[in-house]
Amino acid sequence: MECERAEKLIQSYVQDKMPEKEMEEFIHHVRNCPSCYDELETYFIIRRAALALDDDDKQSYNLKGLLERDLREKERQILQKRRRNVFFSVLILILTILLILFTLNYLEFVEIPWLKGLF
Repeated sequence: MECERAEKLIQSYVQDKMPEKEMEEFIHHVRNCPSCYDELETYFIIRRAALALDDDDKQSYNLKGLLERDLREKERQILQKRRRNVFFSVLILILTILLILFTLNYLEFVEIPWLKGLF
């Protein structure tokens, strides 16, 4: 991702409106581009500080730490989604293979001994 594209996406990231398909590439870029990270950090801190002022909660915030936690959480979500997608892809593949085997056995194109008593 180019810096120009990353800079355009900062507002959508800060407002939690970034499309999922761009999130991984954006995070990878800001992790490896100090200039874009600094700009993201600035916008993130301003937004979080404004939100904290609106709250009546008088907690103290480590605003710089909040960005790091937010980035880690989004990276974790991306990884979790990727793992879930791989799991379901493998499951669909296995089910497809089993369906093909059952069909071939049922149509008597192939004899599969462990399926013999099922039909």
